Amino acid sequence: YLVQVYLDAANELEAYINDPVRSRFSEYWLNSRFSISKTLVIRIFSVQASSAPVGRVFSYAGLILSPRRANMNEKLFKDLIFLKVNQHLL
Repeated sequence: YLVQVYLDAANELEAYINDPVRSRFSEYWLNSRFSISKTLVIRIFSVQASSAPVGRVFSYAGLILSPRRANMNEKLFKDLIFLKVNQHLL
């Protein structure tokens, strides 16, 4: 099953790359025949309707940057927040 999903995704990506149609971003994906990519695009580019997600990011940041981790460098801090916020995409 996983192999088939991978092959479908690879074929879909190849078809998208070779697709000459380029309309407005929202129109393109609304009418897209690429179901796997369309689902991913909707999840990634959806606009949040409230400030709750931003509040969650600040909450995660507070948990990550604890007194025991006060010497953490900025890049590691940003990377850890990025991973925490986007873990649902994995």
